[in-house]
Amino acid sequence: MVRSGFTFVEVPESIRFELVGELAPGVTAKDVMLYILANHAKRQETLDRVMEFGGPGLLALSPDERATLANMATECSAKAGVVEADEATLSWIAARRPGTRLEDLRAKLVAPDPGAEYAGGVHAIDLAAIRPMVATPGDPAKGIPSDPTNGALIDDLPEVRIDIAYGGSCTAGKEVDLDLYARVMREALEAGLRVKPGVEFFIQFGSKSVEDYARARGYVDVFEKTGVKVIHPGCGACIGCGPGVSSSRDQVTVSAINRNYQNRSGPGQLYLASPLTVAASAVAGRIVAYREGMFQR
Repeated sequence: MVRSGFTFVEVPESIRFELVGELAPGVTAKDVMLYILANHAKRQETLDRVMEFGGPGLLALSPDERATLANMATECSAKAGVVEADEATLSWIAARRPGTRLEDLRAKLVAPDPGAEYAGGVHAIDLAAIRPMVATPGDPAKGIPSDPTNGALIDDLPEVRIDIAYGGSCTAGKEVDLDLYARVMREALEAGLRVKPGVEFFIQFGSKSVEDYARARGYVDVFEKTGVKVIHPGCGACIGCGPGVSSSRDQVTVSAINRNYQNRSGPGQLYLASPLTVAASAVAGRIVAYREGMFQR
């Protein structure tokens, strides 16, 4: 039997995040979203709204990093996340769609109207002020920042030893994410280090093209030499499937996936962090924020 008809949808309200400045070294779009979750979603400012990202700071983020912003709107209980497009966006699309002309893409661009009003307000996010973030188990909005005075330690977080480190999912399995994992593990390799004994570090590619990208750049070789276990593309630990899922309540995981609700990825304790923090923690054996040169002796 075929049925048809109308589905009525109320246009949601919007909330705008105006990004200014540039991220400091060691800080990623994942940290930006954990910051927004802790400071805006927790107060339900984003609830059922469309999150709009724009501003000059957005231009400093790669298309993959901008995708992280839109992807994690779900964790903010938002209806959707939209990101203003620019030439970098158009070039990214054209490179992946043979025969696509930039002129045709430009003709489809949309932007906020001058003087547009936002029910949720306009919130300036100073990217330079954001530090590496970690969300403690139970809710992605339970984020705390790193303390620059403590080097690579996380502020207000006692030493947390880990059993599992996981990098992947739609949020953290893109090309730029593989760049970040590889940066940390290459530094560890040069320092004669590898994944800490007793820790399992899994990296799952977000797509076949990402896997090809990583192999072409020698990342997989670095991962194998440092004890990282790579997984072919597919939904995995993020939905409680396959390697990277905890098997007992006392296991601790630091993960780059998008959410850490209880039992989402096994019965253990799940901390959320950026790809850089996840990789650095896998080598350290405890949750630490990445900083360049941290493995030098």
